[in-house]
Order: sequence, then structure tokens, then C-alpha cells
Amino acid sequence: MNSTTEPHTEQLPESSRRRFQIPVATQVLLALVLGVITGVFFGEIVAPLKALGDAFIKLLQITVIPYISVALITGLGILKPSEVKKIAVTGGSILLMLWTASVALVMILPISYPDWPARSLFQQSSIVAGTPPDFLQLYIPSNPFFSLANGIVPAVVVFSVMVGLALTGVKNKDALLVPLTTLAEILSKITSYIAKLAPYGVFALIANTTGTIGLDDLARLQVYIVVAVLMLMILGLWLLPGLVSCLTPLGHFEVLRRLRTPLITAFATGSSLVVLPMLADICKELIIEARERWVFAEDEEDIESSVDVLIPTFYSFPTMGGVMSLGFVLFAGWYIGSPVSLQNYPSLVFGGFASLFGGTALAIPFALSLAELPRELFQLFISTDVIVSRFGTFVSIMHYATIALIGTFALKNLTRLRVWRLVSVLSIGLLLFTAALGGVKAFYTYVVVVPYTKDDYLKSLQHLGEPQQAIVHRTPPDALYESTSPRTLTEIKDSGSLRVCYAAGNYPLSYFNASDELVGFDVEMAHRFAARLELTIEFVPLNRLEGTQKLSSGHCDVVFNSLALDLTRTDVVAHTDPFGSITVAFIVPVSRRDDFLTWSDVRRQGEITIKTAAFQNLSSQIGARIPQAETVRLASFEEQTEYFESGGAETDTFLDTAEEGAAWTILYPRFTVVVPKPVIQLPSVYLVALDNPSVLRAMNEWLLIEKSTGGIDEMYDFWVQGKTQQVQPPRWSVVRDVLGWVD
Repeated sequence: MNSTTEPHTEQLPESSRRRFQIPVATQVLLALVLGVITGVFFGEIVAPLKALGDAFIKLLQITVIPYISVALITGLGILKPSEVKKIAVTGGSILLMLWTASVALVMILPISYPDWPARSLFQQSSIVAGTPPDFLQLYIPSNPFFSLANGIVPAVVVFSVMVGLALTGVKNKDALLVPLTTLAEILSKITSYIAKLAPYGVFALIANTTGTIGLDDLARLQVYIVVAVLMLMILGLWLLPGLVSCLTPLGHFEVLRRLRTPLITAFATGSSLVVLPMLADICKELIIEARERWVFAEDEEDIESSVDVLIPTFYSFPTMGGVMSLGFVLFAGWYIGSPVSLQNYPSLVFGGFASLFGGTALAIPFALSLAELPRELFQLFISTDVIVSRFGTFVSIMHYATIALIGTFALKNLTRLRVWRLVSVLSIGLLLFTAALGGVKAFYTYVVVVPYTKDDYLKSLQHLGEPQQAIVHRTPPDALYESTSPRTLTEIKDSGSLRVCYAAGNYPLSYFNASDELVGFDVEMAHRFAARLELTIEFVPLNRLEGTQKLSSGHCDVVFNSLALDLTRTDVVAHTDPFGSITVAFIVPVSRRDDFLTWSDVRRQGEITIKTAAFQNLSSQIGARIPQAETVRLASFEEQTEYFESGGAETDTFLDTAEEGAAWTILYPRFTVVVPKPVIQLPSVYLVALDNPSVLRAMNEWLLIEKSTGGIDEMYDFWVQGKTQQVQPPRWSVVRDVLGWVD
């Protein structure tokens, strides 16, 4: 009885396990969905899961660098020199084809952007030349062990290729190839073991990403996210697998089905590098299985050699997913209302494309500088990249698989062009791209029109720090404050109050916000100075730049209005030590932006009329550069407001600082700021009465303290550059904002 029942009791659990076992790829997909739900529900509470996700990524990375090196050395080492040349030509041809297609897509992305007004505050990096990546360090392994230890993949590839090529001419190469082949098998087994942890790692990564990403950023950047995701999905799900099916015996959906585990894992981790060993194994299996339908005599060793050379070699080159990231630069120009000029397209394509060899972290800031856009926009790229990069990684995996699959068949002269399938793939692909681009533009033009709120945002800003007790006069007070001389520092301290002259309506330096509070960079600086002296503040308005008279009469103690250092004032007023710089710029209608890109462009326009700001004296800076220009200085901010509301009638341009002008273009988005090249920057100072050395000394010493402690940079970033992340509320979540379970 025991002999008959024992086999039955052993087989039932085994068959049950087989029947109810969920494939790893399905587990990963379920983990991804659960991660999204968890992140939305708990929000920033799940941020600690990042450590678990990072641990999973590091586990996957254990075998990556060794795999790349071992695979290249063994894959090239067993080949003949003629076969190596064929691999380079074949793989390079496929890569060039994929690059051409992706560059073309990047160039046409702007046609999908709706005609929305958009402006941004001044960004200092927009006038600073970018630093190109160090290609020598990236690609020349002067110290191979340093490259291996620091994960400099291009240099590791170059070193491994050199060793592999050298092996092709060595007689006793099996002495090295045999143990390396064994090592490759060991690495493959380690990868398969770690891959079983993918559901847990994917859950942690996606939950953290969904729970911590800024929803406000997504709302503002949704156009780029939607366009980029649609383009990448069409590439990854249709064009690339379709291309494989046109040239090999492999079916379109067969390729997607077999590659789903590395595709989903790479999507979740945001890294294509960590799944390369897994991808290589599946590509080998696909090619070996294809022999049954498309008979060819190649053995498994030849197939493995081709795949192990193609994938690691071309990993060092930009993928279609990486090239598509350059589309963000074009979007960034649209986003801030300064579209990339056509004359910058060549430098963007060639310079930006070349920098992609160092990764998007190097390429995007460099490409932004090539397009003459603020490099701070890279922070927006990071916000969008949390989502878009995962789809880009998805495409990158298909990119490597396409090269490996088509390349292996091409190396054996086994590719066969299926003409009608190719026509079908290209026709449907073109239709999908056209529908996606046109559909996005139509949707955001007629269905979802995001309102322009930058002006409301500027007016909603409040004090960065705790303000001092203050009295704010809207109109100049009576003669009670007038005297024959300015107050000394001792007299100011004895009174307990500091009198500060301010310029109302001077965005973003001193203005009244939506709560009717006097705020801005200069106002914040005044509060900091008063706090240092333990004084209250009395703000006194200036109708125009009359600070010299107000200071000498004691009407106010300091003029807190950032001004360019002007030597013509030195005999009537004292300047503080410079605490920053201002940038000479033109504010022009959007349609005339290209006419003011350089001082040469301005001179070519002949006689022009230029109006200048009431509180800045910049006319002397342009006299020698454009002598034919007629300058008209406005008397007040009221006249400046009238100028912009009239659209700049009867004037060619408006001269101001870029820092102040950018804020005005937020209020009047029909205008844009142009900083002509070469850039002119001047020291910025505050004004103190000429014969008041004690106050001047106190101001200079305080400015030195603020510089040393980073206070000025903090306020400049907040008010002038609009970096307000430090005052943002917690991320929205169900558990906090719907259920109210946590504060």
C-alpha cells in the first residue's frame, strides 16, 4: 500500500506547484501596479522604501561590469579578425539607422506643443557657458582598474575590446578563454538568482517614486511627459520589435513576450545596465529557437559569441531612448517662452548628441547651454525624468535587443527582408507618430488648456525668513522725518527703528504681493539687516531714483534697491561693497527676440529708440556699443507698466537688467528677455549717505557676514531665480489629504 500511495502523495504537491506558480515577469508587473497604488496612498511616508530599492539595484549591479568585460573578451577572442570587422560594420550600420530615426523624431517634437504663454524668472546659468564632458576620461582607460572600480563603462568597453582583439591573434588563447567562459556561466547564474528578487525590488522602487514625486511639477510639465511617453512607447512597442520581425524569423509579439522580464525590470529600476546579462541570455534563447523555423547550421557557441559582443559593445553608445531625451531641450525653450532658435539646432544635434556618450546627467545641462537656455532647467528635467526615463530605459532595452537580434542574423547572412511587413510597420508607425503629435497639440489647445499662473505665483510669494516688525508707508511721510543731516548708527540704534527707502513695484526686488505685503529680494535683505541690529523697520517709498536727496536729508538711512555701481554718483552718495551682479538685457516682443541676440545684431538695425528703467542707469553701458541708439529714461514704474501694457508702442526695445526684466515678462508674457552677447554684468550695490561712515561700515560688515554664511545666495535663489522648493508643502496623498490619518 505504501508503495502505491507514496508516489501519488509526492506528485500532487509538485503538480500543484507547477499549476499555481506565477511567472516572474507577471510578478514584476503586479509589483509595479502595487507600488503605484502604495505610493499614491501613502505619499512621502513610503520614502524609506528607497533604501530597499537601492539595495536591489546594487545587487543587480554586482555582475554587470564583470559581465561586460568577460563577455567582450571571450566573444571577440574566439573570432577571426575578419569576423570582428564584420561585427563592427553590421552593428554600426544598425546603430546609425536607429540614431537617424531618433534624431528626426526629436526635431519634430515641437510641433506638438500648444501655443501657451510661458515665462520664468532669471536664471544665472543662462549666461554661463557649459562645460563639455571629459571624453578622454570616459573612453581612454589609462588605468583600467580605476575604470572597473568606478564603473566608467565606456572605458571598460574600450579596454575589454582591446584585450579581445589582441586575443584573436594569440595561438594559446584557450588558456585564458576557458576559465573566462566558466566565469561567464557563474555570472549568469548569479544574475538569475538575483532576478528572483525583482518583484520586491520593483515594488520598493515604484512605491518610493510614486510617493515622492512632486504633483505640481507633473501638472506644469505634463505636455512634455505625455509627448515623450507616447513617442517612446511607439518606438519600444511597435517600431523596434517590428523592425526585428521584418529582417529575422522572429515574430513581433514573440519578441515582446520573451523580453518582458528584462523590459519590466529595466522600466522599474530605471537602469538598462542592470539587466544586460539577463537580456543577453534571452536573446540567445530567441535565436536558438528560431533555428527550428528558419533553418541554419550555426551552433550555439557562434550565436552566444555574437550576442556577447554586440550587446556590451554597443552599450557604450547612445540609445534611441537616450537620444530622445534631447527633446527636453526643445521643450524647455517652449516652457520658459524662449524657443530654441533654428540657428542653434546644429550645435544642439551634434554637441548634445556627442555629450550623450557621458549620459544624460552630463548631456542635458551641456545641451541647455548650447541652446542658450538656463541650466537650472535641468531640475525640471529631473522632475520629468522620474517618469520619462523609465520609458526611455524600456526603449533602450529594445534598442540593444534589436542590435543583438538583427546583428546576429546579419553576421551569418541570414537576414531576409519581408517587404510588405516593412511597409506595414513603417506606415503604421508613421500614422501613430502623426496621430500622437497632432493629438497632443489638439488636446492641449482645445480640450485641456492649462491657465497661465506664473504671474499669480510671483505675486503669491511671501517672506522666506521671519520678518522684523515693520511699518510700511505707501506714500512719502510728512516732513516730520526731515533733518539737516543723516542719522548715525548710534542714533538709529537709540531710536530702535531703521528707515529704509524702497521702490514699490520693482519686481522681484520690492513689490506688494497678493496679500498686500511688501516683499522681494531687497525687502528681505532689509529685514535681515534690521534683525542683525535688533531693530524694527520703517519702509519709506521712492517715487523715482531720488535716493541721494532722501539719504542726505535723513529721510531714510539706507536705500535698499539693488543698483548697478555707477561712478557718476560717487560725489553725492556712498556705495556699499558689491554683494552681487546685474546683467544688462533687452526686453522685447517675442517676435523680435532674434534681433537682439548679439550687440552686432542690434547695431545692424540702424537707428533705434530704447526706453530704460527709472531706477537703473544703464544708458552709459550701451553708448559705445550702439551709438546710433536714442535712449529715453522713464520717470516711474507707472510709466514702465504703461509701456508694457501698450505692447511697447513707438519703441524698439526696453533696456533693463535681466534679473528684473524676467519678472516683468512674467507679468507681460508677450515680451521676453534677451541678454545680448557678449554678456555685460555690473556690480550691484546699495546706497548710503555720503557723510555717514558708521552706517556704511555696518552695511559692509553685514554684507560680508551674509556672503560668508550663504544668506545672500539663499535669498537670491528664492526671489530672483524662483527656487522655492524649501517652502513647498508635503506631497499630496490619500492617507494625509483624504483620510486625514496623518498630519
